[in-house]
Amino acid sequence: MTQPPPGAAPRDATATRQRILAAATEEFAARGPAGARVATIAARAPANPRMIYAYFGSKEGLFAAVVEQVVLQMQDAVTLDAADLPGYALAVFDACKARPHLVRLALWQGLELPGLAERIAPVRRANEEKAAAIRRAQSEGLVNDALPAEQLLDAILTLVYGNFVLARGIDDYSSTRREAVARAVELLTAPR
Repeated sequence: MTQPPPGAAPRDATATRQRILAAATEEFAARGPAGARVATIAARAPANPRMIYAYFGSKEGLFAAVVEQVVLQMQDAVTLDAADLPGYALAVFDACKARPHLVRLALWQGLELPGLAERIAPVRRANEEKAAAIRRAQSEGLVNDALPAEQLLDAILTLVYGNFVLARGIDDYSSTRREAVARAVELLTAPR
């Protein structure tokens, strides 16, 4: 094993990987998977571009790692209560307002790498768990069952993300827009 030169800081693979993910999150949110450049990500990290390929295999692998990390962070920030789906929508809205890159990454993923999220095991499991919770609430009569649970979850997230797409800047994420999302989800999910 090669030792760093005397006086050089020892390598910290975990720290380097986290710096790359942070830089990649910014770059992918701004430019999407096709427009992002590995050299720019490496310069922002700072890291050797070869380390990106060593850790993630490819630019698409790096994008998948960013998507996975962002989804897991969202899971930590927002808990789904299937009996209170309007409250869940508000929590997702607030999390997106605090982290605007989330919506941009989701949109880029849908445009350029459709189906990627379903291929990432932790993301797929998280979505399956949420749909299962909604399905249980539907079977208990707490939530409208006009849509299958998976489609209902997609509809709720579309309402939230759509409001960010249609907003005219960060100042347009008003309480009126926020409450409209909650009301729409209430109407969509109210038991029949």
